[in-house]
Amino acid sequence: MTEPAPPASLIVPALVRQVSAAGGFATVLNKGSPYGSALLLVHRWQADVRAYERVPGPDGRPTWRLAANGTESVDSFLARQRRFDPDMWVIELDVANPERFVPDMPPVD
Repeated sequence: MTEPAPPASLIVPALVRQVSAAGGFATVLNKGSPYGSALLLVHRWQADVRAYERVPGPDGRPTWRLAANGTESVDSFLARQRRFDPDMWVIELDVANPERFVPDMPPVD
């Protein structure tokens, strides 16, 4: 049996600390339920903006998928997701190579 995804309320503060310690910037755009696991990550680096969402992988363990690419697409995706789940967590990272802080995140080109 696979382990359930840890609550986003445990992951987000750790990400903020790690990114800040590496000289990057991280902010919580939406603070969700302390018990929920819904988590979106917005990565802004230079002119590039992408949104990733944490989803169950084929084996049931949480993994990440690219959900939107480009400012308009990311803004539209976030608005839709917020209407669907107002209790989700959204964190924005402004740092190079965010995959070094987020296990199973696809590499950013």
